[in-house]
Amino acid sequence: MMDPKESVIQYNEIFVGDPWFGDSIMKSLEHIPVGFWDKKPEKASHSISELVYHIIGWRNFVIEKLKGNKEFTIELNSENDWRKNVVVQTEMQKEDTINELSKTQNMISKLLLEIPESKMNEKVAGGEYTNKYMIRGVLQHDVYHLGQINMIYSQLK
Repeated sequence: MMDPKESVIQYNEIFVGDPWFGDSIMKSLEHIPVGFWDKKPEKASHSISELVYHIIGWRNFVIEKLKGNKEFTIELNSENDWRKNVVVQTEMQKEDTINELSKTQNMISKLLLEIPESKMNEKVAGGEYTNKYMIRGVLQHDVYHLGQINMIYSQLK
C-alpha cells in the first residue's frame, strides 16, 4: 500500500527538495532566465513555458480526481493538455506561472494529507486506475518534463 504522507514527501522532494536526480522543479525554474521560457530549440515540440503549463494541467487533473470529480478529464493533445498561445516573457509572468504551479503543489499536498491510506487503492473518480497509480504517474510525469525543461535550457543558453 502507498502511504499518502509518503507521497507528499516525494512530491515535496521533487518540487523544492534535493532529489537524487538533480535540481528540483522550483530550483530549476527559478534559475532559468525569463528570456528562455518561450524559446524552442530547433526541432523541439514545446517551450519551457508550454511544458510548465502542461505540468500544471495534469496536476490540476490530480486535484480534481482527489476531490472526487468524476466528470473532469483531459483529452490527450487537447487545449487542456497543451495550452495554446502560452506567453511567459516578463518577470511578472514568470512569477505568476511559478505561483500557479506552487498552488497545485500546495493543493495536492493538502488533499493527500486528508485522505486515508486505504483510499490510495481505490479507483480514481470516474477512472479505471487507482489513486496510487495516478499519484505515482504524476510524480513520474513531473520528473520527465523537468528533464525536458532542463535539456531545453541547456540547448538554448
